[in-house]
Amino acid sequence: MKQIEQINKQDMKRRRNDIVEINKLRGKKNPHAISVQMDGMYNNPLYSGVGRTPFQPATQTIYTAAENETSKHNILALNIKNKLCSKHSSLDVDNDSGRLHEDCTDDCSANIPMVKSIGDEYTWARECLLDLKEDQLEIEHLVTDADSSAYKAAMDLHNEGINTVEPENFLDTRHLSDHVRKGAKSDKTLLKVMPATTKLKRQKLLNNFSVDLTERCNRELLLAYKFYAGDFCKVKNKISHTVDAIAYCYMGDHARCRKTPLPVKDFRDRG
Repeated sequence: MKQIEQINKQDMKRRRNDIVEINKLRGKKNPHAISVQMDGMYNNPLYSGVGRTPFQPATQTIYTAAENETSKHNILALNIKNKLCSKHSSLDVDNDSGRLHEDCTDDCSANIPMVKSIGDEYTWARECLLDLKEDQLEIEHLVTDADSSAYKAAMDLHNEGINTVEPENFLDTRHLSDHVRKGAKSDKTLLKVMPATTKLKRQKLLNNFSVDLTERCNRELLLAYKFYAGDFCKVKNKISHTVDAIAYCYMGDHARCRKTPLPVKDFRDRG
């Protein structure tokens, strides 16, 4: 409903103003420069069509930008794209008028043509960033997954002179964890050294190891962040010693566990 849409836009605008006021109270030099995290969701995973169809399996996407200034992580921008129209076939060819269907009203649910790439995160992110710019909000720190083009959209807006703040990109730990887990799980060298008699048992052991390694890395980072009260410069410096400690710990040598400043022994006790 149009009323619901309008209420949500007003609510997001209020939240944007709240973030600026919070930054002012914190004494931030530029209260309009904020940190956000951005990603898109689809009605069907894009990878589900690999090897089955040359077309993208998704027809709807919701791209969100959530603030990283507070623990609430409020959504400040929302971009919804839909290829489906309730009145027309999705195979209808677009006309030259710029509208998806000539006789469709303004309430048509389709807002992008069928030929448009639903995974165009660059465009969806750019539209979100331009929406934030209307309230004078610019991106200072941007958290994305590794294969996202949202950071490129933010950089292009800066290079074009639309935004004055140069953004800095960070990778989110969830996607990074999935990358580590999948990489360990598919590593043929690790599969050979797993202490089991059959390939099936070695693969099962490797699967368990990949999950444990991922959880351990996440836990170490969380403990380090808590131990050094959010000072990431110290975290980055100290966590490098933990990397070696983890490798030796898995091999049964726990001498480095006691030398590192982080409590990695919790994982030793798990066996």
